[in-house]
Amino acid sequence: MSEKQYPMKEQTYRTYTTWAQRRVPTTYDVATHRTNYDIGERYDGEVPRLAVGTDQALAEWYREYREGSSIAGEYPDDFDSWRDPREMTYEKYNDLMDDRESAIETLYEQAEVLERGTERSDDPWLDFQKRAFLPLRYPCHGLQMLASYLTMVAPSSTISTAMTLQATDEIRRQERLARRASQLKKEFPERGFTENEREIWEEDEMWQPFRKVIEELLVEYDWGKSFVGTNLVLKPLFDELFLAHYSELFEANDSDLYAQVLDNFYLDSDRSREIGASVAEHLVGIDESNGVVIQETIDEYYPACEDAVRAFRPAFESMPPETLPFDDVMEDIERKYDAMLADVPVQRPS
Repeated sequence: MSEKQYPMKEQTYRTYTTWAQRRVPTTYDVATHRTNYDIGERYDGEVPRLAVGTDQALAEWYREYREGSSIAGEYPDDFDSWRDPREMTYEKYNDLMDDRESAIETLYEQAEVLERGTERSDDPWLDFQKRAFLPLRYPCHGLQMLASYLTMVAPSSTISTAMTLQATDEIRRQERLARRASQLKKEFPERGFTENEREIWEEDEMWQPFRKVIEELLVEYDWGKSFVGTNLVLKPLFDELFLAHYSELFEANDSDLYAQVLDNFYLDSDRSREIGASVAEHLVGIDESNGVVIQETIDEYYPACEDAVRAFRPAFESMPPETLPFDDVMEDIERKYDAMLADVPVQRPS
């Protein structure tokens, strides 16, 4: 038979139709290359390729806050060329988290056995956890919402994928914090665990600076400024305080198992910092003017985030039985923040 009798044979491709590079795509490429539903092969650079009219609200939103972002670049090619330094796919992420969650589950089971009957209802360490630790699930939910918004509005599917996995990291934290609160409620039903954390988050003066900056970022719709405010300012400072240095505080107060839980979460934070710096470096490579936008956004959000961190001085110096000097904590947070920005032509506001 002739080839004309087999029309599919004429349509056979050696690789993927949207893949322009002269190499075989990797698993990461296949899983992340132009998978966003609103950017396709025939994207015209002005109107998202959506199954709605160009005058509909969703198309207008993308046009204003993605294409109209203060971050310069040609859509989608300039942004599609960014690649996750770790080439994290959904499958790879699940394999990694299976291992980490197994480790955390073992720690929780050990804590439930080893701490049974050893904690006292009048222990000030319980007061610390109720006021300064367990309300963390609310700001973690805010960070999840920020990452989820960036998943939706990011200018490339590679960035969207990274933000999706970051949002999942935040869900993991929330679940484990809720479980710890349930453990304490079961052991000390009279102490109000699981009942008052939201009130503390909304009214306690120590938490209000963080609540304010998270709420401000939740209405920062420009994708570029939202990304910088979240991944280059708020999240790295937040994670250093509540993961790295709370871990030290837990160890000092003989809560080693939960210190290891925080260390486990810190591995996720390390990945998000790497992504933040990598995307920022890529944006500056696209257009030098983006460096100005990134610096202006850092200048806008860093002072409020620094104030939010400093508001937790009592959590280190007066609330727990065994304290830590907060000036040392703050110095270490600033040092690590400067190191994160080392490869990007921006700096921490003085």
